[in-house]
Amino acid sequence: MDVVIQKLNGLWHLIVGSYRIRTPFLATQDRALVVNYARRAYPGAKIYQRD
Repeated sequence: MDVVIQKLNGLWHLIVGSYRIRTPFLATQDRALVVNYARRAYPGAKIYQRD
């Protein structure tokens, strides 16, 4: 499974397949928090960042 993290409208989002999932993290917060969140929610997934 692939998970893409992306900054959009001031928040970090996870994109899983065709679903865009809003995270509770602001775009100004550290990317590492979002990666850790994605790893807990989707263990074993490959995580990419899209700008």
